[in-house]
Amino acid sequence: MTQTILPATEATMAEVEAWLDAEEALYRPGHAAWIAEGYDGDPPVRGFRCNWDSVKRTWREGSARVDILVVDGEVVGFLDGTDILEIRPDLRGRGYGRTLAEFMIATAFNLGRSVVEIEIAPESAEPFWRRMGFTVVPDRRGNGGGIYAYRILPHVFSLGDGERVPYAVSFYDEDGRYETDRAFSYFSGEGERLGNGSIQLPERAYCFRSTDAQHVAYFAKIEVDSKTLFFDKAKRDAAKACGVQRDPGYIYFIDRITPPTDPRVAPGCIRRPRIPE
Repeated sequence: MTQTILPATEATMAEVEAWLDAEEALYRPGHAAWIAEGYDGDPPVRGFRCNWDSVKRTWREGSARVDILVVDGEVVGFLDGTDILEIRPDLRGRGYGRTLAEFMIATAFNLGRSVVEIEIAPESAEPFWRRMGFTVVPDRRGNGGGIYAYRILPHVFSLGDGERVPYAVSFYDEDGRYETDRAFSYFSGEGERLGNGSIQLPERAYCFRSTDAQHVAYFAKIEVDSKTLFFDKAKRDAAKACGVQRDPGYIYFIDRITPPTDPRVAPGCIRRPRIPE
């Protein structure tokens, strides 16, 4: 048996659409019967045909990525970024879902993401995603109404034999910065000082809190040798000068601290936020 995951083409998209149409054709009378019987029992599970036209449109526009799982020359499943994963109904339970999920996770990691965030729908798929290493956040729903879940993607780096330097990286929300002095994300250890003066961390330090469904003004604190190098909003240019970046999922992170050796090179890198009156 030969399994291949390939970028979608018009031909493979048409194959997917054909079995999505067939799945939808079976769903509609089943759903009507469920209503006629007074909503007795669980409702029939609907496939993703209802979202397919928007998937096709964004794929054709080049703003979305669709990958196709082909087994022995036959299309058996598709993946729309991290938004939709579906296997042909008659071929479920054979491990193809795991194959696509592992591909999705590996792709996100290779793109530099710190976290994969998904919506689980239908709810019956929750055990599968838990087995794939995702954590479900109780009482939080995604923008599409599905169950919100996430998986951290650790980025670990091998250090050389350079000088070891103690560091600490913390991330705060506004209340934690000004009121409680409590970080929600904290990393510390020993990094390696490189020839250009930057400090390579042994692991990525990332700014993520699974309960934040809306935009939050995050603060970053960077300490080197027990001295505060930076403590201000993570979006500041000065934060970027010190090594704060954003990954493709819009998560702030630091892989390498870049202390300014000359204040003219990175002016304002050592900052303190103003205290509100």
